[in-house]
Amino acid sequence: MAKLTASETAAYCTWAAVQTLGGWGYARAFPVEQWMRDAKLEEIEEGTSGIMRLIISRSM
Repeated sequence: MAKLTASETAAYCTWAAVQTLGGWGYARAFPVEQWMRDAKLEEIEEGTSGIMRLIISRSM
């Protein structure tokens, strides 16, 4: 549950930061772009959110 919550929170927060900066959020000049890529990678590495939800529901 912690992995799912952490990866989704990181993805949402970085997405919001990119949206706040607009087009500059995608520029490599700002660290937000790197954070967004890292957060997306963590979502994929930990397993997709759907799979994690399935695992959690089976264990309950």
